[in-house]
Amino acid sequence: MFKSLYSGVSGLGANLTNLDVIGNNIANSNTVGFKSGRVTFNEMLTQTIKSASRPVSGGLGGTNAAQIGLGTMVGSIDTNFNQGNFQTTGKKTDIAIQGPGFFVLSDGTSRVYTRAGVFGLDSENQLVNPTTGLRVQGLMADSSGNVVNGPLTDLFIDPSLVVPAQPSSSVALMGNLDSNSDAKGTVRESTRFLVAADGTDLLSGLTRGATGSYGLNAGDVIKINGNAGGTPFNAASVTVTDGMTYQDMVDQINASLTANAQSVTLSIGADGSLTAANAGADVNGLALSVDNSTVFSFSGTIANGGTGSSAAALAAATSTDLLTDLRNYAGTSLGLDPAAGPINLTLGGDVGGTPTADSTLAVTATTTLADLMQQIQYTLGANSTPVEVNSDGQIVVSGEVGTAAAIGDVSVDQAGVTNQVLAKAFTFTETQQATDKKTFSMATTTYDSLGGEHTVNFQFEKVPGQNEWLWNATMEGGETIVAGESGRMRFSETGAISSFSFDDGSSGLEFRPQSANQDGAANVTLALDYGDIGALNGLTQFEGSGTLKSVADGYGTGSLVDFNIDQSGLITGVFSNDTSQAIGQIALATFSNRDGLTREANNTYRRSGNSGEAMEMFAGAGNGISLVTGALETSNVDLAREFTNLVVAQRAFQANSRVITTADQVMQELVNLVR
Repeated sequence: MFKSLYSGVSGLGANLTNLDVIGNNIANSNTVGFKSGRVTFNEMLTQTIKSASRPVSGGLGGTNAAQIGLGTMVGSIDTNFNQGNFQTTGKKTDIAIQGPGFFVLSDGTSRVYTRAGVFGLDSENQLVNPTTGLRVQGLMADSSGNVVNGPLTDLFIDPSLVVPAQPSSSVALMGNLDSNSDAKGTVRESTRFLVAADGTDLLSGLTRGATGSYGLNAGDVIKINGNAGGTPFNAASVTVTDGMTYQDMVDQINASLTANAQSVTLSIGADGSLTAANAGADVNGLALSVDNSTVFSFSGTIANGGTGSSAAALAAATSTDLLTDLRNYAGTSLGLDPAAGPINLTLGGDVGGTPTADSTLAVTATTTLADLMQQIQYTLGANSTPVEVNSDGQIVVSGEVGTAAAIGDVSVDQAGVTNQVLAKAFTFTETQQATDKKTFSMATTTYDSLGGEHTVNFQFEKVPGQNEWLWNATMEGGETIVAGESGRMRFSETGAISSFSFDDGSSGLEFRPQSANQDGAANVTLALDYGDIGALNGLTQFEGSGTLKSVADGYGTGSLVDFNIDQSGLITGVFSNDTSQAIGQIALATFSNRDGLTREANNTYRRSGNSGEAMEMFAGAGNGISLVTGALETSNVDLAREFTNLVVAQRAFQANSRVITTADQVMQELVNLVR
């Protein structure tokens, strides 16, 4: 009877403890890095009323023991170390642990461990928990940014930290150099000049003048049409071949006519027309055609002993043609016949924006187009660029290179006479604009051993007419270039660099940062990285402009302006010279039995005899632990579960109190029996 009373009392005590743990969990549901607890119960000792007996051979069987329990007791209060969720804060010193492990904190004499990564800097720039002042432990980096192994220490972000200068050792040259960078002179072309065709002119170049080319090309079959005395010419024809001249065609047509027993013979007239002489029956409809399209035709009847002519065939003028024979592009004579009286041509122009002095050319019966072109060249002062006539009969005037010698106009007029045919024929059109030689440059900042900045300028100038460039380097300050000041480089036909050399045979550009009588930084030697030979990963040469840039390594002295923390806990300083360097690394600790840790205030844990020694490590390195900066791990308390456990504990407490009440009533009944 009294056993149930004491069992109920033990149940009340155990469930009160459970309620305490549940209440603590709920109270810390918003505590950063908090790990919830749980209570387990154990049955207390039992009283044996009857012992168990074994079976007897040939007799009674075995019997079970009869025992009465004496209540319950708290078996353990465990910590649930399951991962909590992450809450983003944006503060770079807030850190959450993904995976097992604890931050290591120190008060100067002993260490505690926590999952709450609420950190910040104190007045001495120590990384601490700002609530408790406990200092975060890790390893500091040396002056070169290497994290040095050794005992864990306080992490210190030194605001006066300085990165020493790193002198430059190489410069990368990149970009495109315009292959079309040569200085150019003006090119102007006149309209087309024609003369009467002769036997030496190519068939492919013959033209009718205003009505255009005859269009005779290799492979065309010229058929001879017409009839003699009413009898059609038989299938007489000639096939045009490459390089066939006007006279070749006439000779082969005559041979074909003879082979077909025709009495007609063709010849070339002084005006370039075809003349047909007939020594037989009257000829009608004589014509030469290609694909049923008439090329040369002879109108009317060519009687026996008579002749007939086609329209005049014209050809492009050449330098040896006489001015008296020149015609314009439409086949109209220029009217330069000195037989009718003296003819003087006035030549003028504009060079570099300044009109030239006019000159005069007297036209005689022997004056050639070459004479006129020579006079144009003299008038314009284009000494190194002769005036020429191209295969189309156009006069091509090429000026001296550069905009200072740009030809703005060329004029040829007949003195004292208004000759509109002549004036229009000598209208020149600009086909190439004068340009100056293009030079290219790029600049880069380099550093000496003391962190001083020095600007190196590179200039590039193309060798005219070649895939070769001259380069030279200059300094903007008082520096002195000791070696490697200039050189040459060549490019292949594909635009890739094929060679790069220094004029003095050096292997790099070397300069002295200060004057010779001044102590200071050591000389700076720069290797010039122009790309791989035959590749397009450095300097290139294609037509068209491109962005040129040069980038040097090295840097000047830098002071700390900021710091970042990565997933491994590495604290990296950001310096004013755009470099970064490790400052230290946050350490973590794991335990063989983390459930054995002892809880302490401020969400920390301390090592116990059953937790095992702290195993110090860093996040990453294949251990399954990483850090999330700018975030905190929230409590892993599950409120739904805790409220459920709260109801269960409450009901258990009520049930145990009911056992005590019932036992009390039974005892009261016993007392009443005495009465």
